[in-house]
Amino acid sequence: MSFFEKASRYAGLMMRGEPALLKELRETTVRELRYDDMLSGPVVGRFLNMLVRISGARSVLEIGTFTGYASLWMATALPPDGMLVTCETNEKYARIARRFFERYRNEMTEESCTDQKTPHTDAVHTDQKTPHSDAIHTIADPNRHGHGRRAEIRLCMGPALETPWPDQIDFVFLDADKEHYPDYYERVMPRLAPGGLLVVDNAFWGGKVWGCSSDLQTHAADVPEASGVHGGERKTRDQDVPADQKAAAIDRLNRMIAEDENVENVILTVRDGLHLVRKIR
Repeated sequence: MSFFEKASRYAGLMMRGEPALLKELRETTVRELRYDDMLSGPVVGRFLNMLVRISGARSVLEIGTFTGYASLWMATALPPDGMLVTCETNEKYARIARRFFERYRNEMTEESCTDQKTPHTDAVHTDQKTPHSDAIHTIADPNRHGHGRRAEIRLCMGPALETPWPDQIDFVFLDADKEHYPDYYERVMPRLAPGGLLVVDNAFWGGKVWGCSSDLQTHAADVPEASGVHGGERKTRDQDVPADQKAAAIDRLNRMIAEDENVENVILTVRDGLHLVRKIR
């Protein structure tokens, strides 16, 4: 086991326990799907939860739902009138997400000991580019049963670049098709509120971005090769897109952010790299 794998395990042990339903969702994803390495994991999930809570965000956009694990972590940090919009193209993944969104809503409503039950509703969009959307009300923090905090989750099926987004967003989590990362950034930033946060997952892409940087070429021997959950031969859902093309797109986005005078940023060496961006103006 590498240092980074040991560090990841240790970090997981040294934080509050993963809520039972989220643990079940993670285990279900590993059991039912081939691409289980696409899960954010408990450490990243808790980190996203804390960022949403600390930032005071009221609206969250998630690009790339997968099975809804990160969605639930972020929704739990929103205020009662908050909303999380999450975009997914794969119906197989979305079916699992819907199942756990609904279970989370029902189970937490029952445990909240309040009369404020919120029925399931379907949000209908007339935009033909967005064929289906689910609006589901959830209870907020899975570790705070009985407090009755609620936020709405809207699952939108279809390409995220063609999906209507809120005019103003406080927090964005990007973890979708890598070749479109720069396009997502260009569309997100005008909508991100001043002081808003963007978190980009897979900023390192298993170490493949090293080869895209001329600054690293002369020091290639000093750059460790990622492995396991941190990279290596990754299992991804967009196998038809060459790995070097995805790495180039991620590297391009990292550079776009670094050169953008309207933001401040830092790349955290958590798992496969989390690029944290704050909009200044």
